[in-house]
Amino acid sequence: MAHARLPSVVLLALLAGCGGGSNVEPPPPHATKLAVSVQPPTQAQSGISLAPPPAVQLQDDQGAAVGQAGVPVNVAIASGGGSLTGSTTVNTSAAGLATFTGLGIHGTVGSRSLVFTAPDLTAATSGTIDLSAGAAALIVAGAGNQQTAGAGSQVAIPPSVTITDGDNNPVAGVAVGFQVTAGGGVAEPSAVNTNSSGVAAVTSWTLGAAPGPNSLTATAAAIPGSSVVFTATGTGDVATITGTINVSNRLLARSKAAGIATFGGPASGKFRPLQAHEFRSRTLSRSARYTPDELIVTYRPTSVGAPSVGSRALASRSLGAAIIGAIRSHVQAHISARASALTGVSPTVMAARIRVHNPGDVASVAAALRSDPAVATVERNGLVFRDRAARLPTRASNDPFYPEQAWNYGMVDLPEAWAITTGSASVLVGVVDDGIRFDHPGIAANLTSDGYDFVSNDFTACSGDGVPRAGDGDGYDPDPTIPAVCDGGADSIGGHGLHVAGTIGAVGNDGLGVTGVNWTVRIRPVRVLDIDGSGTDYDVAQGILYAAGLPADDGKGGTVQATTGVKVINLSLAGPSPSNVIHDAVIAAANAGALIVAAAGNDGTADPHYPAAFPEVLSVSAVGPDRELASYSSFGPTIDIAAPGGDFVDGDATFGVLSLIWSFKAGAPGFAFADGTSMATPHVTGVAALLLAQNPGLSAAELRSRLTTYAVDAGSAGRDDQYGAGIVNARNSLTQTLAPTRQLRAKLYDASTGNVLQTVAATGSRSYTFSGVTSGSYQVFAGEDENGDQAIGLPGRRWGAFGGSATPSSIDVAGAGTHHASFSIGRPAEQEPNDKSSDANLLVLGGYLVGATSPTDNDSYRVLIPQPGQYTFETSPVDGACGFALEEDTVIGVFDARGTPLGSNDDIDQAATNLCSRVTLTLAPGTYRVDVQGLNGGAYRIQARAGP
Repeated sequence: MAHARLPSVVLLALLAGCGGGSNVEPPPPHATKLAVSVQPPTQAQSGISLAPPPAVQLQDDQGAAVGQAGVPVNVAIASGGGSLTGSTTVNTSAAGLATFTGLGIHGTVGSRSLVFTAPDLTAATSGTIDLSAGAAALIVAGAGNQQTAGAGSQVAIPPSVTITDGDNNPVAGVAVGFQVTAGGGVAEPSAVNTNSSGVAAVTSWTLGAAPGPNSLTATAAAIPGSSVVFTATGTGDVATITGTINVSNRLLARSKAAGIATFGGPASGKFRPLQAHEFRSRTLSRSARYTPDELIVTYRPTSVGAPSVGSRALASRSLGAAIIGAIRSHVQAHISARASALTGVSPTVMAARIRVHNPGDVASVAAALRSDPAVATVERNGLVFRDRAARLPTRASNDPFYPEQAWNYGMVDLPEAWAITTGSASVLVGVVDDGIRFDHPGIAANLTSDGYDFVSNDFTACSGDGVPRAGDGDGYDPDPTIPAVCDGGADSIGGHGLHVAGTIGAVGNDGLGVTGVNWTVRIRPVRVLDIDGSGTDYDVAQGILYAAGLPADDGKGGTVQATTGVKVINLSLAGPSPSNVIHDAVIAAANAGALIVAAAGNDGTADPHYPAAFPEVLSVSAVGPDRELASYSSFGPTIDIAAPGGDFVDGDATFGVLSLIWSFKAGAPGFAFADGTSMATPHVTGVAALLLAQNPGLSAAELRSRLTTYAVDAGSAGRDDQYGAGIVNARNSLTQTLAPTRQLRAKLYDASTGNVLQTVAATGSRSYTFSGVTSGSYQVFAGEDENGDQAIGLPGRRWGAFGGSATPSSIDVAGAGTHHASFSIGRPAEQEPNDKSSDANLLVLGGYLVGATSPTDNDSYRVLIPQPGQYTFETSPVDGACGFALEEDTVIGVFDARGTPLGSNDDIDQAATNLCSRVTLTLAPGTYRVDVQGLNGGAYRIQARAGP
């Protein structure tokens, strides 16, 4: 085969200059560059010496060959991975040629680049060697050997072979012939090409009509002298095993005895550090439920020439201006008679904010206003609060932290939902909170530029000093950036609204730390909470109106209005008392078409919190990683739905929700764990946005119905005061189903070898039948597949066995007959004691068990390997993610029948914080022991499977 010369790259040599006339002889040619003169074949075998060997030629700057001996030339892998064997440094010959004889490459089949360099020169030339189709080197038996079936019937497992290259990489496209060599019968098809996994299998093998031994030989012509023989025994003495399978709900049970922590005791919403970062909580306590000197007055619509609250006509700016004038006229008589001032008018809700100069006169001013027949209500300007942080961490912004989000995102089935949609830039969501940071790279691309700041620039107590609440010195303005936090701690870390927005829509799949429920979305940030984490009823109402695209008080005597209204408004804030002005704003926003989602509160009582308790709002309670109501979460008859909010009561940072945060001291972005109904609420808002990405035409009422109808029931059956309709579920809401479609399937195992002999689908009555069962000892397992994938025994799916998952009963067949085996499946739990070889639980290939362990408890499992090949043993989480939330940090050890250690693993990937364990080994048939130990204590799943 001819090989094209790769293009060379000019290497500039540093040559000493010299003077002289024309009589001076020119110096001999000097090499200035390398050129690849011989390229290896494009179909090179991984693990085999390259032939012809790569070679490079020295050249001058005109491209002519230079005969210069002794110049060292190096070769290395530039890309594609793997390793080189043989000499990687060769000196040039007298002809200036460096030939790398005996150079070999080991590693995965695929394209890889070699780079050649000469240390005495100043550049390099590289060439590509394609290892994408290495030659076959080895054929090994897969499944289907040593079976028994009725004479003249098909065997349960069609035989297969695997073909690999010299580095044990699968080789596709190799022709394999299958020929019956003893016993008669037929195998179909007689010739099969290997697939991308290097596997070739017959569709069926029907044994000969007479009882006795049968043989099937597989041969690959590409591997001279290589073949595999499969054997089977045909018998005319067969039996039937029948039974019914009952599906229990034990899969969803959370057993406290299994090592899952029980939470209890009061707690407030807070951030939690990866290491301690203390700072002071605000000096303004929640007992201060209103500003000391302000009143909010709402007017009867007829008295100010307005339609009723919530009318779409109130979106008109001209009508708003007329209402402002009418309200000012009514208020003027009161403020001129008393020492007070009009500080704001909100025409959409027909409200005015009045400041009384002497706080002692508030009651008398309120009484005078109530006597005015034009006035509908008079109330104090109440305070609402975010879920205030007590501690915060910072972490580098370029670390991938999705594993630490997996517990809460997995609880609401986001990975399954993301297979349907990851969001849309056409969906607009409003976050009404304490502001945003446009310079946080984790979310900047998903933020709109039309947000607004509705924090009044009056004063609050901050770290003992009176400072302007707004923090930016200018009150209402078009910039919703959070300028500071009323912290006083060493790190000055905060950004509650940033954390909330990050859960809704931190940019996904970009390698910048965390991902949002939506990878792509448009978030309008609206600031209503001050640097101390509190806000007034009047300010919050303006933020709600603005988010919904309705006129809001601009703080300068007029109104400000966004060009479009959002479809969903997130309110991760709460106050203990109802507010007329907020309720009117909520009604107006709802009538404008927005779904309003609000935090239920963090008091751990049934006392209602507002705005969540208003009927127009979707109220969200919080659950911890155990799916139980969080210790701090409010509850009661106004709760509509629940979502993961975390719970730090056990003192573990990873029991929180991870999202974006900001260090005001360093001026840098970061990430933080937090817990609270504030953290639960954006999960619901985010799922609503996913629904709009899938179907932009959904109304607010339809969104609410989808979210609550397809929530996963928790607590007592049906709606309850802790979880409302249940825990929000993204997959269910998008598919409008409460669960994937499931099909029961039963598996028949050879009790002595662990080989799977038959797999059958159960009928609608959950009954199954194995026919053609020959004499021997058997075990029956069963499980559910999902969405027709025919995969049973996967961790997290219902699974079980006749006699029990961990200690199944054997069915002994001796001659023809019918055997019955009926049983239940659900959560396949380990059976204690199982801490040594003598009491090890049975773990079958293709199945799993749920265990619980501790640093002083070792769980042992017995595994039967029926065929030679590669096998994997792996732990996975029951809830959450490996090493996070309630999950176990495990260690796995695998031993042979004599107790000899064969392999072990602590963490699958510690750098990616995947602290579960996985061991993959090539094993011969026999019995093996798998031990699992937990470094912390908790629940885990252990799976055994064939292959990697």
